Amino acid sequence: MKKTLAEVEKGKKVRVLQILGGHQLRSRLEGMGLVPGMELKVIQNNWGPVLVEVFSRQIAIGRGQAEKIIVEEIS
Repeated sequence: MKKTLAEVEKGKKVRVLQILGGHQLRSRLEGMGLVPGMELKVIQNNWGPVLVEVFSRQIAIGRGQAEKIIVEEIS
């Protein structure tokens, strides 16, 4: 089921499907390793930025940006 990264519960693993932002946002996220097909784990998502784990490192993504990242949950 598709949803935004901002809607994913803590502890869930997801795969990035699409980034809806402009070139600047896509470039910034790509620099952090967040590209379509990438799998990541949500570490924190209750208030403030969404904290995710990518390549064994934690990255904070602003809530507005997280709402532009379309993901699907994986097992």
